[in-house]
Amino acid sequence: MRISGGRLRGREVRVPRLGQVRPTSARVREALFSIVGQELDGWRTLDAFAGAGLLGLEAASRGAGPVLFTDRDPAVVRHLRRTVAALVPALADGVVLEVRRLDAAAALRREGGFDLVLLDPPYAEDPVHWLSLAAPATRRVLALEHRWGCTLPPTAASLRLHRHRRYGDTGLAVYTA
Repeated sequence: MRISGGRLRGREVRVPRLGQVRPTSARVREALFSIVGQELDGWRTLDAFAGAGLLGLEAASRGAGPVLFTDRDPAVVRHLRRTVAALVPALADGVVLEVRRLDAAAALRREGGFDLVLLDPPYAEDPVHWLSLAAPATRRVLALEHRWGCTLPPTAASLRLHRHRRYGDTGLAVYTA
């Protein structure tokens, strides 16, 4: 898969064939950053359930940083660390990309204060649960990828549902402050 915009546009990101990694499609990523914007300079970002890291890398490519990538699977984390290390030289000086083996809930509780939270939990998990955990840790934008068909609330903490779109069996909900 390739990064769709920013400084890393066109760079290939290898998707690990490990565990439950379900990479976000190019169509959904392009739609997300069309909504969020192309200029994310200095936005502190969390890519929870990072998997291949495509969402966080798209944000970093558009100037976000620092970016924290979290995943529970040690093999996925090792793969993501190699991917991030290979792409860091192509980013602006001083951009910090950090990969941690950490549960998304723990990252949201411990770290907090993110300008952008990118959530792509396994489709079998309740997206409303993850929305309620992530909203208090979000200062600007929360993007939630989920299986289409669930009902999401119009507000979560201080965030309001800005857009909710369908892409095949994928739903993309964007909440803003």
